[in-house]
Amino acid sequence: MQADATAARGDTRYLVASAAAILVVTMGARQALGLFVAPINEATGLGIVAISLAMAIGQFVWGLAQPIFGVVADRFGSRVVLIGGALTLAAGAVLTTSVSS
Repeated sequence: MQADATAARGDTRYLVASAAAILVVTMGARQALGLFVAPINEATGLGIVAISLAMAIGQFVWGLAQPIFGVVADRFGSRVVLIGGALTLAAGAVLTTSVSS
């Protein structure tokens, strides 16, 4: 019985560390976006309004997805959601480098 409790605690530590790492990366990127509005505007010529709208839509979708993925985590487990989130985050970071205006 003791070995099972130790294994569960070890899994929980990795789960919490993974969630914290994803939160640090995503919140860092979200909080820093405002610093890049002017350089993005200068580089692309899209305009501050279009860039701000894109950022606002991203924030809205992020907030809208929270309850949905909460239900998915309750149904399938936190590990599945964290792995899916990490893969989606990595794919988005890779695809961002190939976007052109």
